Amino acid sequence: MLHKILNDNSHFFQFARYFLVGGTCAVTDLAILYLMVSIFHFWYLYSAIFSFIVVGIFGYFTQKYFTFKNQSNNHSKQLAIFFAVGGFALLLNTASMYFWVEIIGLWYLYASAVTKFIVLAWNFSANKWITFKA
Repeated sequence: MLHKILNDNSHFFQFARYFLVGGTCAVTDLAILYLMVSIFHFWYLYSAIFSFIVVGIFGYFTQKYFTFKNQSNNHSKQLAIFFAVGGFALLLNTASMYFWVEIIGLWYLYASAVTKFIVLAWNFSANKWITFKA
């Protein structure tokens, strides 16, 4: 089964790989966010933006080659599109964090976990059908 997940390009297994990479990115993002807010005492929104950008760079390469198995050498165009998609995701991420923390009163780490699922839907769809289209 693992071999099929790693090599099959059907939508289901592509999403499974995306979810695996995205899960790794989400845990890393939460760890960076926690360290910056709770240990280094940066404001949660600055910390969320910073961790989002750091994890996004790793995400580009893993999503391109592992998830979508895209072999295009047009890195400059794809990277520009990826960061445009990511830029919108960053706005979505920041607005969602603000909403859950400041308006609803949710703890910032819970808010970040909820936000991950909202941003996941946007990122998968936009990167599959725009950034790394076959």
